[in-house]
Amino acid sequence: VVPCAVLALCIHPTTSHNLLNQISWAFCVYLEAVSVLPQLRVMQNTKIVEPFTAHYVSALGVAR
Repeated sequence: VVPCAVLALCIHPTTSHNLLNQISWAFCVYLEAVSVLPQLRVMQNTKIVEPFTAHYVSALGVAR
C-alpha cells in the first residue's frame, strides 16, 4: 500500500480535476494492479486451478 501511495504522489495524471482527485485516482489504479499479484502467486503454487479463477485473473491482467 505504501509504495502505491508514494508512486501516486510522484506519478499522477494531469487532468482538469483538483490535485487530490488526481492522486486518489492514481493510487486506486496502482493498488488494483498490485492486488492481482497474490492471486497469481497462489495460482502458481497450486497444481489445479479452477477455470473460473483463471479466466478472472486473466481478465484482470488484460484490463490493465
